[in-house]
Amino acid sequence: MRILVAPILLASSLAIADDNVIEMPPDPVRPAATKVAAVEAEPAPDQPAIVDGALAPKRKLKWIEPYGAIAGGMRMESLHQPPDVDRGAQNPTVAVSRLGVRGGVGEHITYASEFEAALGGPLGYGASVWEGQAALAVRDQFVRYSRAGFTIAAGRIADPASFDYVSAHVGDLLLTDLYTRDPLLYSGADRGNGIYGSYDLGEHVTAGLTFHSTNPTGITGTLIIGGKLQPFDRPFYLASAAVGNNQNNLPDQNLHIYFGSPSLRVRFKNFEAQTEAQLYTLDTQQAIDEDQTIRGYNLRLGGRAWTDVGAGKLSAHMNISRNRNEILDPIDSKYRLPDLFRSYTFSTGIDFDYLRKNGIGFQYAVADTREPDMHVRLHYLNLGTTYWIEDSLAIGVRGSVYAQQISGETMTTGSRSLFVTARLLLN
Repeated sequence: MRILVAPILLASSLAIADDNVIEMPPDPVRPAATKVAAVEAEPAPDQPAIVDGALAPKRKLKWIEPYGAIAGGMRMESLHQPPDVDRGAQNPTVAVSRLGVRGGVGEHITYASEFEAALGGPLGYGASVWEGQAALAVRDQFVRYSRAGFTIAAGRIADPASFDYVSAHVGDLLLTDLYTRDPLLYSGADRGNGIYGSYDLGEHVTAGLTFHSTNPTGITGTLIIGGKLQPFDRPFYLASAAVGNNQNNLPDQNLHIYFGSPSLRVRFKNFEAQTEAQLYTLDTQQAIDEDQTIRGYNLRLGGRAWTDVGAGKLSAHMNISRNRNEILDPIDSKYRLPDLFRSYTFSTGIDFDYLRKNGIGFQYAVADTREPDMHVRLHYLNLGTTYWIEDSLAIGVRGSVYAQQISGETMTTGSRSLFVTARLLLN
């Protein structure tokens, strides 16, 4: 029966589609026509290559270049805790960096390989500098072929339609901290092992399809799936709990997910929008046939508009997502509960660039989840400003607020932070 899951999922994704964004660019590879470093070049017309007395065949052009980003600074925090919690505030120095290479072979083939030295947790309390303990993460690792409007990519890929539009002035830590990363993940931001295809339907419209068949920890999209599996709040954490707790440091191989996402993106002179349906089925017990799977879907919609005003450039964005998935008995996965896990996210923001890329931005996001006997609402607010000293070097200042409301609890908990950072972009 599981052999039929993948084709059923893809067929369902196409049917539901009709009913219906550190500095983390989903497409880091520039077109092959923009050649930065020529590794192999064709011989000059007046100097033909000679091999054994005969003209050598022309060699295809290859190009390669580095890209990445480095950000660091300080975060000052204030905590809002329950009366029975007495944890002191920390004011950590923070750092995150990415480095990769991208390139192309000929006119149609491009590729990318990128790694990240992580922030050290969503609040940036730090990662070890010692051997074997640094928090290194693999980001884009793919090869892509594009021709006549078609594009196909395979490897560790990012689905461009799955990332919400965000303010340009709150990405001082590359959208890796609690206040900017978590809203993206809860809305369905999807990066991981898979296949991505797209087709340009004219000048302004692109249709896409992403497919994954992997361990739940192999894609970020798994985090939208809710429902307790003892002792964890979400299935993703059940799979990741095995990392570091077995001799090969791999996640729990007893879980597997099929994840398919048809999408549509449009772009015009002063407006762009995207919509997507993410459909998935998760098996939490691959070792047995009698268990139930978790099936669900997440519908996404977002848009952004911008215009020039007398004093600069003004832009605004909005995103919304709605997720539903089945819930298993938290003790015995052979039984499926009659209730559903329900969640939605909403985010909006505005940017004002008063001089080139210098400006100020505001962003608000809410993530709301409901399951039996539990209702949680999370709020994220960011207000930031960016000043570019050079074209690639910026200073950022940002104030952020995180608030958590849980049903049955009278007190709202959370934290407030002030970031002062420097950011270098190697694009």
